[in-house]
Amino acid sequence: MNDIIEAISCEKEIIQLKLLNVPKHPKMIAKIFSILKDEEINVDMISQVTVDDFVQIEITLDQEFQLKLNQAIIKLKDEFKQIQIYQIRKYAKVAVGGKLVETTPGLAAEVFDVLGQANIHFYQITTSKRTISLVIDKENLDQAIQLLKERFHIEEDK
Repeated sequence: MNDIIEAISCEKEIIQLKLLNVPKHPKMIAKIFSILKDEEINVDMISQVTVDDFVQIEITLDQEFQLKLNQAIIKLKDEFKQIQIYQIRKYAKVAVGGKLVETTPGLAAEVFDVLGQANIHFYQITTSKRTISLVIDKENLDQAIQLLKERFHIEEDK
């Protein structure tokens, strides 16, 4: 697993926005993201889980968007009466990346093992061809970064 992960990054000041009981229809989901767009909120991670006739959507964004998010939440509550909305600010994001992420079987297992062995819980995961991003407790961020650097042999000056 050496040389597969080229970089580890983090963001300490994020908001995780959880939307529960979202109607399971593409137009409804599009409307949610249109409201965020209209407030000029740049979202980072997006995860969706389908539960019966509804979906749960988890989004991360930088805390600099808090005031705009407050406005968006008012609009979301007006538009969707049944949606439950939660903001969580106790999390941080850590991401590992490299050109070989997409062609390395078992890499996610390695990342999860590093965190699991240290009892560091993760609450949201997204991936791309070159990145695995995880939302973790802010208090565990420094430890997670150090452990990931050790496992994947990332030098401090990279």
